[in-house]
Amino acid sequence: MISALQAVAGLMLLFASSWVLSMGHPLLGFGGEAVALAFIKAIGVSVLGFAYLTCVAARDPVRYVAIIDTLIFLALAAVVLNLYTIAYLHISPYYTLYLMGRTVIQLAIGIALIALRPKRAANVGKDGS
Repeated sequence: MISALQAVAGLMLLFASSWVLSMGHPLLGFGGEAVALAFIKAIGVSVLGFAYLTCVAARDPVRYVAIIDTLIFLALAAVVLNLYTIAYLHISPYYTLYLMGRTVIQLAIGIALIALRPKRAANVGKDGS
């Protein structure tokens, strides 16, 4: 499910990047839109690649536990970034509610992934087979 959501987000960033950019705050100067669009498309390609890795890790989580650990780190880092944004950037109260909801969801995903993370590799026979 997480890899499907990542794939949809990556496709949106790749093909609807101008719409995604229009949703943001107009912090760009003159001529910065082209650079921001290229940056958003690059992030979309990265997200699509990570969606593929997450799909592969879902099939064999014990073997690809590093990908799951990376996803846990990204979810918890996003929580910290959202809390920093709320505490120190003094954004509007309406956007604060949106960030708090997003923070709670990301924290829940991070905690669920920590709880479901494989604890150890599968036991292999002594002869290596």
